[in-house]
Amino acid sequence: MRYRQLLLALAAFLPAQSARGIEPADLKPGLVATFSSPANAPGTKAAAVTRLEPTVAFALNAGESAHPKLGVTAVTEWTGYINITRTGKYTFSALVRGGALTVKVGGKQVASAGPQGTTEDVVNLEGGVQTFEARFVRGNEPTARVELFWQGAGFIKEPLPNQFLGHLAKDRPKHFTSDAALEHGRFKFEELGCVKCHRPSADDKMARGLVEHTGPNLTEIANRAYPGWIYTWLEDPTKLRTHTTMPKTFSKDATGAAERFAVTQYLISLAGKPLDVYKLPTIPSDQIKQSMDRGRVLYSVAGCAACHSDPLPKKKKDDDEEKEPLAPIDFVYGLGTLSGPTPKYSLGGLGSKTRPEALAAYLVNPLKTNPHGRMPNMNLNAGEAIDLARYLCRVPDENVTPEMPEPESTPIVLLPTVFPKLTAEEQKRFARLKPQAQWVELGAQLALTKGCVNCHSIEQNGKPIQPLQTDAVPALDQIKKASAKGCLAEKPNATKAPAYKLDPKEREDIAAFVRAGLEGDGAPAPAFQARVALRRFNCLNCHQRDGEGGIPTELADQMRQLEKAENADDVRPPMLTGVGHKTRTSWLKAVLTQSGRARPWMQLRMPQYGEPNVGFLPEAVAALEGTVPDDKVHVVERTAAKVAAGREIIGKGGLGCISCHDIGGYTNTGTRGPNLATIDQRVRYEWYERWLSQPLRMAPGTRMPQAFVDGKSTLTTMLNASPHLQGEAMWAYLALGPDLPLPDGLEPPRGVVVAVKDRPEVLRTFMPDAGSKAVAVGYPGYVSVAFSADQCRTAYAWGGNFLDASPVWANRGGNPAKLLGQKFWAAPPGHPWGLTKIGTAPPDFLARANNPAFGLPMPLEPARIYDGPMAVKFDGYSLDKDGKPTFRYRLDETLKGQPELAVAETPVPLKGSVATGLGRKFELVIPGGSQAWFLAGVTNTSPRLYDATGKAITLDLKAEKVTAPATARVILSADGRATLVDAAGAPDGSSWRFVPTKNGGWLAVLELPSEKDEKIVRFALNLWALPKDDDTILKELFGR
Repeated sequence: MRYRQLLLALAAFLPAQSARGIEPADLKPGLVATFSSPANAPGTKAAAVTRLEPTVAFALNAGESAHPKLGVTAVTEWTGYINITRTGKYTFSALVRGGALTVKVGGKQVASAGPQGTTEDVVNLEGGVQTFEARFVRGNEPTARVELFWQGAGFIKEPLPNQFLGHLAKDRPKHFTSDAALEHGRFKFEELGCVKCHRPSADDKMARGLVEHTGPNLTEIANRAYPGWIYTWLEDPTKLRTHTTMPKTFSKDATGAAERFAVTQYLISLAGKPLDVYKLPTIPSDQIKQSMDRGRVLYSVAGCAACHSDPLPKKKKDDDEEKEPLAPIDFVYGLGTLSGPTPKYSLGGLGSKTRPEALAAYLVNPLKTNPHGRMPNMNLNAGEAIDLARYLCRVPDENVTPEMPEPESTPIVLLPTVFPKLTAEEQKRFARLKPQAQWVELGAQLALTKGCVNCHSIEQNGKPIQPLQTDAVPALDQIKKASAKGCLAEKPNATKAPAYKLDPKEREDIAAFVRAGLEGDGAPAPAFQARVALRRFNCLNCHQRDGEGGIPTELADQMRQLEKAENADDVRPPMLTGVGHKTRTSWLKAVLTQSGRARPWMQLRMPQYGEPNVGFLPEAVAALEGTVPDDKVHVVERTAAKVAAGREIIGKGGLGCISCHDIGGYTNTGTRGPNLATIDQRVRYEWYERWLSQPLRMAPGTRMPQAFVDGKSTLTTMLNASPHLQGEAMWAYLALGPDLPLPDGLEPPRGVVVAVKDRPEVLRTFMPDAGSKAVAVGYPGYVSVAFSADQCRTAYAWGGNFLDASPVWANRGGNPAKLLGQKFWAAPPGHPWGLTKIGTAPPDFLARANNPAFGLPMPLEPARIYDGPMAVKFDGYSLDKDGKPTFRYRLDETLKGQPELAVAETPVPLKGSVATGLGRKFELVIPGGSQAWFLAGVTNTSPRLYDATGKAITLDLKAEKVTAPATARVILSADGRATLVDAAGAPDGSSWRFVPTKNGGWLAVLELPSEKDEKIVRFALNLWALPKDDDTILKELFGR
């Protein structure tokens, strides 16, 4: 008795019985998930689908299902194992909508959630592999959502990660294999475009939900491919590309050869003429060789090799012998396909198919030809496309010639085969045609009867050709009963049915899908479609998600060797694990359909598959992960103190984020991270908080350091080392956007850099948008200005480092210097000062901007010279004791020498906690009897005015003269930027005058007081670039 009691006591300290002896290496990826739905109406059947899921998560909107086969999913069960890597206390919790969830680990309930709330018990778990079960029972609500979290020693609350979950193959239920076969069959059925020929009935909801795979547009194929290649391709497409979904439809005899000849001639007629043959010179020129070499590099670093290269020899890892290789059925995202989640596609001998110019035109916009998106747009410019095309076209196929052989048959002999029902009169008409026209007519008919236009678009005279409506091709309802016949026969007859090259397993699974996979409700299933899209568009060939896919180490090493040195540290794209939790919906849509890039410096491209193909993914991926679309920008309370703290934390003296990350207009010169000033546009706040605490856990191998450890910040000197407070402060600062005031500690870039230290740097040089007679001034504190001596005006100001003078001094020189930052303010065009008689209107500033007398630079091509009188005259500049320049210039408005306005202008940088600005200190000598005017800015919309307390001032824009006191602060918006103009220091009697422009905008002109006698006037005009046009920032600036 005591012995039995001792055994029971010992058992309490052991892992759960069912998991005893199981090692993590024994586990296959994912949990086994079963989704069940009841019979929804009399005559309907209950249904269930079993598949692998990486974790416990899904979200369903009203009317949606976990799988098209199912109706409302009543019960979902996840079973498998969880690897507890560290003995200790854990807390499981869940976000649940529309039902109730229970979770068990080692046979013990660790969490429950439902309409009454969530139970979050702290549980003690022993280290090792333990059984895992989760069960969700659907309620009566139209929507459902399940998202499981956990928290433990060393990590904060997070969605339960896939890498701690798995299952054993022996535990899979019996129907797991048959369900996997149906999914594989469904995917192949879609990719082969079966419904293009076997049309479903109008009420077949399951079939209507299938994705239709269309082939390339063939209208201009002869402009892209040689006749001989088209002819050989039609003989047997799989001989040129083993992976192709194009079937064989012509026989190998003389009749088949003549038919292929006819179709090729027809396609040539649509293009107008055959493609000219390109032959690579025996000894290519240096230009061609350099282009091909650039193409070789681009092929690897841009990502082409991820899909199109044969796998490189693998480097052996220490744990390779411990793990059994995964079979196709073991992958979460492989859909049971023989190649798993990362298929490869051979290119064949492109040198025998096309010429570089034709291939380059295709590569610039593949979606024009292939709207199905299987070959995406790789965002190549014309130069990159021709380089890549030259590299690819260097490889010929010895079995293909550019020209077609002449057929043994003649059009007349082939006529009865192609047109079996011609009348005698029609036969005579055909006989009168020239042989070339006869071949074309035969080819046009064969394109219909062979079913080419069922899958491919062919346009004739600007109109698409419609497929034949014939009973010769059975409808989908008929083939459901036909078993493995026709296309699915083991050895199909190409003259009677398309002959696909299929593996026996593929043929078997397609047949199984046709028999049983088309039964069900046909409900929308976005999350399911997202899983399929990841495989359909080969996302995991580059990205890793839930432990599957990603660029192999061997290819990454090759890419690293070919990448630019400054970008070689990290050549892989971001992980897709948790991307639905990470990205804002609008940003993910921008990445997928609008070429949005967080790392624009990388040569690796994010392919564009086309809005119709992947536009649904941002919302669907969120559903797949159990979260919801999120298109709102998270806003934390923005105070000047919080922004200032965030700015300091980001800088060198804080967490040093700028050591790696770009920020605003500043480009980091070392290992680069995404621009922090766009973070609120890209990621969700909850993900951002977790990322700061556990980046290595979320993205193994990342170079992102852990900022917050065990609930404390590594920066202990600010905000009580609180992760919450520091995280909020950084977000408040970064949310100011690309025009935010830059933090301290920015490193100067490499190159011929003019660095600013303790005193301003003044350099006369060529400057963009300021002319060849410009003066650049860099001030300590990362603010610089460009002064145009031609037009006698301060042209613009920028933040960041000063100048890269390489374009000016390198080689032959003569090019404008490069700004090492981003402009935060730009002056209106033309000279800003005006001088008129007292009581008259201000001068036409915009017209003067195009007048060479006011400094307009003359064009160089064709060269023109202005030798008339000048209205503006630059008198040079002087430096004060601190090195700040004062620019002196004069205005002769009448071009008669008298009267003249003399100006001394001293630009001064303004640094605030929430904005960056420029002060312009003026000393004027205004001649007697004259009125001085200053063009302070321009706006595309109506100007907004505020008094010193921040209260809005009403402006009557319909008045004959639109004026306001000079003490008013003015907000001007132009070209996507907003500027606060403060002329509070203007002399008494000054006022604002707002002058309408022809395009609906307004000029903000400062009118200075007039005097009968000459007078010296001194005042300052402050310009603040608003990173965000909101009340918090304005309130802070008004208080300065």
